[in-house]
Amino acid sequence: MRKADRQYALYKGDEFIVDGTPREIAKKTGKTFDSLMYYTTPAYRRLVEKAKRGRLEMVEIEYDDES
Repeated sequence: MRKADRQYALYKGDEFIVDGTPREIAKKTGKTFDSLMYYTTPAYRRLVEKAKRGRLEMVEIEYDDES
């Protein structure tokens, strides 16, 4: 599955903001799609690693495929 089609949850620090695909989150929050995709990269995680509090973070939601 393409990264842009996966489900994510957006957090600001420990506070849950919204979940959905990056395009859905962009519509709900007014953030750009490109910014949200950048939040999923290792480079962004390294950049904000020390200043975790108050930073936006996109966390992939993983579902069990067992049905």
